[in-house]
Amino acid sequence: MVKNRMKTVILPWLLTVVLLAGAWALVKITLPVGSAQEPFVTAAELGEEAFARNFAVTVTEVHAARTVIDSEGWSAEGTWLVVDLEAAAQVKQEGTSLRVATLTIGERTFSATDRGATFYREGLVTGVPRSGSLAFEIPDDVLGEHATLRLGATGNPVLDGVIEMRIDLAALPVDSEVTLQENGWAR
Repeated sequence: MVKNRMKTVILPWLLTVVLLAGAWALVKITLPVGSAQEPFVTAAELGEEAFARNFAVTVTEVHAARTVIDSEGWSAEGTWLVVDLEAAAQVKQEGTSLRVATLTIGERTFSATDRGATFYREGLVTGVPRSGSLAFEIPDDVLGEHATLRLGATGNPVLDGVIEMRIDLAALPVDSEVTLQENGWAR
């Protein structure tokens, strides 16, 4: 009788512990909500070509500046992060342009400016790199932080390829003035 009683008491507790351990393991290996819609990320490094589904990008230089000027005479003061890059379409040229250009710093995300003559939304040519600059107006208080640059060739990067690059803003000297590269063919 004592043996039967032990079985009826211990067996449910053991089963409970096993089920709880299994539930804990399932929670740890399950992907976060919404991850099925996340883009495919390719990490990029300064000066190295990175490839996503239909485009390739090489970030050639990153500058922090107090004033930006373009080749057509437009200028703006503030705190700016300027990204010089080369980009090309890989498979299809029609409709391919740099439509996603964001900079995430902490919880805040900034889009590339469309003011001035920048590379934002510039058309890409298959296999032939074009060059230019992206400019992000950012608050002065983020210059000591890290940022993530995200570039994509479609307006909605869900289930598409994007290129991301980490930037240490604290390591960048702040220039008084930076001239944006003129959009054109890469050299």
